[in-house]
Amino acid sequence: MTKFLYLIRHGKTEGNLRRKYIGITDEPLCEQGISEIREYIAAGHYTAVEHVFVSPRLRCLQTRELIYPDIPYSTIPELAECSFGIFENKSYEQLRDLAEYKSWIDGGGKQQVPGGEQPEMFRSRCLEGFNRVMQEVDDAGIEKAALVIHGGTIMMLLEAFSPEVFDFYHWQIKNGEGYQLTIDQALWTEKKKLAAISKI
Repeated sequence: MTKFLYLIRHGKTEGNLRRKYIGITDEPLCEQGISEIREYIAAGHYTAVEHVFVSPRLRCLQTRELIYPDIPYSTIPELAECSFGIFENKSYEQLRDLAEYKSWIDGGGKQQVPGGEQPEMFRSRCLEGFNRVMQEVDDAGIEKAALVIHGGTIMMLLEAFSPEVFDFYHWQIKNGEGYQLTIDQALWTEKKKLAAISKI
């Protein structure tokens, strides 16, 4: 059986508007973020689904409530965004003269931020959360489900499960945008790879 999952990045927050590193900071959607999600809904951007899986962060819960208010949902804590440590809730302008930030940027932005979550632990957590989703989808016989999560979480999942090899940052998307994942059960069971990925 072929299944479809839709990975949707939450709407904008004030921190996103100010280009801050927002990981564990639990801020709500801003007015612009709410307005943009409503515009996407009116334009038919989001596919009807049978179930929604959502990060416990407020910005994701509010985005789910806007897009899928009447659809059953499950909260998946493992799909929350990572901690940005000493960069958390700070912008480039606030960080650019910090030695630790310069070192992090020079390293491609992939090593652990001082005081933040280790990338390997974040990856492991995200994959565990996605496997929980797949198990629940299988157990309930769901053919279409949405995941309302974070940019970093989406990038981590697609880097791991894409049928083609792309860098982590290849999968960056804007707030409110997302990807459709096509899952062929035989391919997933054998190789833990997606059959296809397309932007929504």
